[in-house]
Amino acid sequence: MVWPRGWLIVSIAVVIVLAACSESSTSGEEGGAERQADEIVADAAVAMADVESAAFTIEQTGATIFIDDGGQLGFLSAVGRYAGPSSAEAILDVTARGFTTQVGAKAIAGTVWFTNPLTGAWAEAPDGFTFDLATVFDEQLGFPALLSEATATAELVDDEADDGDGDGDGDGDAAGDGLDSAHHVRAAVTAERVAVLTGGLITEGTDVEVWIDMDTNRVIEARFDLPVDDATSSWRMTVGDYDEEVVIEPPELDAEG
Repeated sequence: MVWPRGWLIVSIAVVIVLAACSESSTSGEEGGAERQADEIVADAAVAMADVESAAFTIEQTGATIFIDDGGQLGFLSAVGRYAGPSSAEAILDVTARGFTTQVGAKAIAGTVWFTNPLTGAWAEAPDGFTFDLATVFDEQLGFPALLSEATATAELVDDEADDGDGDGDGDGDAAGDGLDSAHHVRAAVTAERVAVLTGGLITEGTDVEVWIDMDTNRVIEARFDLPVDDATSSWRMTVGDYDEEVVIEPPELDAEG
């Protein structure tokens, strides 16, 4: 069968138009990615403000960061849970005189308690002690406020262009963390927000890497580095088990507590 010349010309024109449209669509998606970073972060701020409870882990490596004024307890990590609006409890791994030990911590409505690393007895923290992990989720101080402020500087990180491990930091350690289903965002964070993320241990602004779940718009991980004296303090926080039932009660104090 011989096709008419006119039909052939029309067919070629259609192919050219479709190809141009496809290229334009792809370019629009790539160009729009950066423009959407602020929207992703803004949606995350709203989602985090609605959090009723969560489980979290915090790891600090590098520089020695003390949680007490006397410089006796160096913070290593925390595993805990949060219950809104202002309660948290955790087990902390700390260093004390060259040894690693654990300390219990509770915070309810601004009051903080710790266990004695030697006796395990609970006691209320002294005045001025700022290590309150509940503030990490506080709407006015923690993640919601941090994300709202971050809309001005937020940018999407291209993990594949970095090293292909899904975390964008070049160390290849995020495999299996579920970060492949999250938006990876980088933003400048003020000293006030860093103080909240570190329980008041560090007050200096920095860039923070945040992974935001694509389905729930909630934070699943955050990382940042800070210079401390001649060393670097590296922080990693993971968050999950959102909105499960969590009840946090004040500790039972001994007669001297």
